[in-house]
Amino acid sequence: MNARWFGLWWGGNGYGRPADEDLEEFASLEEARSKLLERYAHGYWLRSEFRYVHRDGPSQVLCPCVSEDTEILLYGSVTGLDYPDRRVFLGARGGARVERC
Repeated sequence: MNARWFGLWWGGNGYGRPADEDLEEFASLEEARSKLLERYAHGYWLRSEFRYVHRDGPSQVLCPCVSEDTEILLYGSVTGLDYPDRRVFLGARGGARVERC
């Protein structure tokens, strides 16, 4: 079953922490995992789609300098961003893991 998720992506130590206006929409947990891996592995040369909630239209963005501590904090709605429902992060063997917060 697919569920919509809203996330704040952080690229790691080469990036500033995201603000609420950086909130993105993901169609599922699997899409969030896929986007995290894509931005980490290919961010220097492959543009990633960002479907921002509070901006007009999707954006195609390069994500250079993404580090191993990259993560996406996921929320079940666009309101109540005080505490995430899930966290997507890189695992020890190169995959993306999802954990409940």
